[in-house]
Amino acid sequence: MFKITEFGAIGDGKTLNTGAIQAAIETCGSAGGGRVVVPPGCFVTGTLWLRNHVELHLESGAILLASPNPDDYNGLDAYPQNFAPANDPYEDWTAAHLILGIEVSDVAITGPGAIDGNAAAFFGEPAPFDARCFCWRDGLATARDRATGRPGQTIVFCESRDIQIRDLTLRNATCWSCFLHGCEDVSIRGIKVDNSSWACNTDGIDIDSCRNVTVSDCIIETGDDAIALRGSPKRLKDNERICENIVVANCVVGSSSSVFRIGVGNGKIRNAVFSNIVITRGGVGIHFNPAYRPPSKGVSISNVRFRDVLARNVAYPLVIEGGHAEATARIENIVVDGMQCESFAPIRICGNARSNLHNIALRNMEITVVANPVKLDSLDDYPSTLIQIERAEEVALDRVRVKWATTSPNWQSVFHAVNVTNLDIADNCHLPEPETGAPYARPADAGGA
Repeated sequence: MFKITEFGAIGDGKTLNTGAIQAAIETCGSAGGGRVVVPPGCFVTGTLWLRNHVELHLESGAILLASPNPDDYNGLDAYPQNFAPANDPYEDWTAAHLILGIEVSDVAITGPGAIDGNAAAFFGEPAPFDARCFCWRDGLATARDRATGRPGQTIVFCESRDIQIRDLTLRNATCWSCFLHGCEDVSIRGIKVDNSSWACNTDGIDIDSCRNVTVSDCIIETGDDAIALRGSPKRLKDNERICENIVVANCVVGSSSSVFRIGVGNGKIRNAVFSNIVITRGGVGIHFNPAYRPPSKGVSISNVRFRDVLARNVAYPLVIEGGHAEATARIENIVVDGMQCESFAPIRICGNARSNLHNIALRNMEITVVANPVKLDSLDDYPSTLIQIERAEEVALDRVRVKWATTSPNWQSVFHAVNVTNLDIADNCHLPEPETGAPYARPADAGGA
């Protein structure tokens, strides 16, 4: 065991301890590995680099507080896979990080202490966001100083393996709280993420081009995506990596944007299961989108299941979309089974002009439509149809039930499908129209309906 105070660290919330903590990590690594201990106290630090066979352990009452000085962090050239966005009005974070594990193995970060990103030192005040998208209902804030931006992801593991992150709190992030890029054999268990509801880009856990990852027993309340799967390996040394074999279970999650986001990149995402989930709030509960901006062709997404999801205070329960008009990536074999949701915006399953969705199944779903808490300028800004399906093949609804806890003038119909082949709406579905309560009039070619 290597205690950081024995290397000169001072937990007074003021002293910069980067050198002392890094010295403890280096000594531990050189000795063949072990545990670097952060005792109770508030230890200010800049960028720290983890080494093979090292566990960074934060005891109860221990806080690693990110330095408010941008000069205390790594630069863009710190490692080859590093990156930062460019020319984006919202993504004004830099390539600076607090804790880095680059091409390491057998590494852990454990609690029960806390890692604090010191968001207050970098964010401006939140401003109202476009209410028509139903996201960011508490407003949205970006960097206070756009010239210097704000630090990027708090914890980054890149092309590393045998990683454990458990039993600690990540809070006040300035960007994504935890970013796994091109990693293998990762276990994240029992962590708590606590970020401001209005803080832009403050994802909880981002899993990009990784294999064999489990996330369990976590509580995540944040501004941006709670958990994201991405397929963007282009900056990796091994740029053929696939995001696959992902399990997320037994989590309580909330977000001002998309709670679960599946997409981003030009690679592949496949073989993922999400189960036993409670969603406390969200703009979109479950969101598939392979490509947000041209010229990206998008990330292909296949074999993804969501099972046993309870959601409340959510706008869109489920959105599966083909991305921007030129995207060609394929989305197929998606199952949502056992979702109970209180929501106020539509379910959308819509491909784009160049790529249909394939084999989408909704089973054992109960959607209760509640009053819209978002004030919009016009009824024209409200959605009109609850379940929208377009440009899709092999879509099945089985035991899907809708309850109208509210009926407002904007809701005109319960279901609309266009350019859909092999649509199967089982007889056990209950889809009453919003005003009359009459059953949805299934089309003759709906396949067994």
